[in-house]
Amino acid sequence: MQPDTFRPLAMAAVDLSGITSAKGLSSEAAWWAGLLVDEYNSHAAHNSTLRSYYDGNVRVSDYGVGAEIDNDQRCHWPAKAVDALADRITFEGFALPDSIVDEHADALRAIETDNNLVNNYNRHLTPKLLYGCVAATVTRSRQGRAVVRFHSAETFTAIPSPDGKDGVVAAGLAIARVEHKPWSVQPVPTVVNLHLPGNVVELRQTAKGEWVAEDGLTAEQEPSLYVFTHDGTGSLNAFGRTRVNAFVRTITDDAIRCMWHMQISGAYYSIPKLIMLNLMPEQYEAVIGDKFKYQLDRVIATEVDENGDSRTAIQQLSGNSPQPFVDELRALASQFSGMTGVPLNSLGIVQDNPSSAEAISASREDICLIANRDIKEDKPVLRKVALAALSVQLNTTVERLLAEHPELNDISPRFASPVLHTYNEIANFVTQVSSVRDGFGKTDYAAHLLGVPDEELESVKSDEVKQANALAFSALFGGGGEQ
Repeated sequence: MQPDTFRPLAMAAVDLSGITSAKGLSSEAAWWAGLLVDEYNSHAAHNSTLRSYYDGNVRVSDYGVGAEIDNDQRCHWPAKAVDALADRITFEGFALPDSIVDEHADALRAIETDNNLVNNYNRHLTPKLLYGCVAATVTRSRQGRAVVRFHSAETFTAIPSPDGKDGVVAAGLAIARVEHKPWSVQPVPTVVNLHLPGNVVELRQTAKGEWVAEDGLTAEQEPSLYVFTHDGTGSLNAFGRTRVNAFVRTITDDAIRCMWHMQISGAYYSIPKLIMLNLMPEQYEAVIGDKFKYQLDRVIATEVDENGDSRTAIQQLSGNSPQPFVDELRALASQFSGMTGVPLNSLGIVQDNPSSAEAISASREDICLIANRDIKEDKPVLRKVALAALSVQLNTTVERLLAEHPELNDISPRFASPVLHTYNEIANFVTQVSSVRDGFGKTDYAAHLLGVPDEELESVKSDEVKQANALAFSALFGGGGEQ
């Protein structure tokens, strides 16, 4: 087996002590830094718990029974609650209006490519759903180019916007770099960015607990850290809610307990259970005193009655059926499915009768609706990130950029449809639309839906043009010959 050489940041202690006393840090920035470090630390234990459930490393403390059997039960339903929804959301890039000038279009494409923006957003969907939010930071590199980075709750924290704006924060802190250093056993944060209105303070840890601050003044009036949330409820949960909520965790504990009981039952009855009645005292002591020799795990023994004249008897118990545990697990999975929208078959529960295509589609409706809601919430935040990065790239501000070029308001993030999740569903959709809208199947959009790569699409279109020209030539000259 290959060794596990990667350890996520959450597995190591993130020590930000001394950051508020950084050399060169203003008193106001130090106050914000202290507030944000306290906020980060207050969520660390809960985030670690969520990670444990997602990784399947949870152990239930009380199983209701005692048995000398190692408990190796795991339940990955929390991971399924997160991944099933993440798989339904796919960011494909930005759709640009025709009116946008080439300079802006080229700059935005360069930002997408340099920062691997599409893939990085899609890769951070899992931590967004696990922790309830992720953040994107926009900074300027030493070369003056826009740098967009995504952060999970393990590497960022923030204070909600006082105005309640979606995606906007009052202040934020993001761990930008983690390194091995001679003065630390574990990797430690060496670069932390403090995002404030009009300033991005870069904090560097030069020795254990020793920090140096450098201001990065900007003309923007809002911090350049933008938060994407899942299932936010306004001011009650400004930064969203986790998919691995208390209900999911409770059901997961119950499922682990159920599988543990099933394992004990299987071990208990794997060899027919023996009952030894009316043993003589010396026989009873011998059996009880050496449980391995007499296999006490399959023997129930009782002493002779007080009269001492009953004969020893041996009886055998029949095996136990696993069906009650299977039924219990199915009931738990049904509750889990109802809460999360994850279909039962995705949880390993096989239906007695094969489901029809309509039934399968209906079972996925809930999770598709949740995905659509997340997409609608993320689109305006992605647009904010794009405009902030574009203003950095063009050395201006978002307000000035939009005032001079209002067409940039029409930049729109483009997502794949959560409903059209498989090639079968996509092909059926294209066929059905083509039946009521002539020519739809020959459009670039239909080819894009079907997954035809751009370079192959250009080759197909070139062949279509050649074929059309050949048919036109044949019709023109062929017709003239018949007259």
